[in-house]
Amino acid sequence: MIERRTGTVRGIRWSRTVWGAAGVAALLATAGCSAAASDGADGSGSPSATTSSGPTATGSPSPAGASSDPGTTPDTSTPDASTPDPADGAAASPRCLTPDLAGSLEAVEGGASAGHYELAIVLENEASEPCVLQGWPGVSFVGDGDGTQVGAAATLDRSSPHGSVTLAPGASAHANLSVANAQNFDEDCEQTTADGLRVYPPGEKRSLFVRNDELTLLACANPDDELLDVQAFQPES
Repeated sequence: MIERRTGTVRGIRWSRTVWGAAGVAALLATAGCSAAASDGADGSGSPSATTSSGPTATGSPSPAGASSDPGTTPDTSTPDASTPDPADGAAASPRCLTPDLAGSLEAVEGGASAGHYELAIVLENEASEPCVLQGWPGVSFVGDGDGTQVGAAATLDRSSPHGSVTLAPGASAHANLSVANAQNFDEDCEQTTADGLRVYPPGEKRSLFVRNDELTLLACANPDDELLDVQAFQPES
C-alpha cells in the first residue's frame, strides 16, 4: 500500500510517500526482474555467452599422461623404430631351458693356481630359437655310475660379471669352475673319483649331466670339504 501525505509547517507545504509492506515487496520484485534481464544476453533469462557450460579451469582434470608435478614434463616422444613396441607382441628371448641345452667340460689353460685347477662348463643352445642365460649355474660332482651327488655343491662367485647372455641356435656360453685338488685334503675328505658334474642352468630346477670323458675329477665325499667355486655364465669369445 502506498499513501501520499501532505501538510503545511510554518507556511511551507510538504509531501511524502509512505510505503506499506505491499509496496516494499513490489519494489523488490521489480528490482529482481531488472537484475535477471541484465544477466542474459537478450534479457530472456538464458545464460549469457560468458557463462561456462563445463567444469571451471580449477576443476578440469589434467590432460592424459600429464604430470601433477609442475617440475616434470610428460614424455611425449615417439618410440624409437629399433625398439620393439609391446603392442606388436614382440618379446625378449626366453630363458634357456634344460632340455634345450647340451653340456661339456673344457680345461682352462693358465687357470691353475696353488692347489686349484680350472674348468669351463660349456652349455650349447640346441633349440631352434634364441634363449638367454643369466647368472650362475648350480654345480656338484656326481658318481657311483648313477648320478649320485658327491660332496658339497659349488659355492657361487658373486664377484664375477653376470650379465645376460643371449644364445642363438647352436651358440654356447661358459661358466668357469675353480676346483680344489682333493689330494691336498686329509683322509677325512674321503677322496673319490667323480663321473662328471650335475649342472642346473640359471633359474632351472631340472639338471643335466655333464660327462667327464677326458679329465680325472677327484672329489671329496665329505660334504664339509668344499672343492668347487663357480662363476656366472659368459659369452664364448
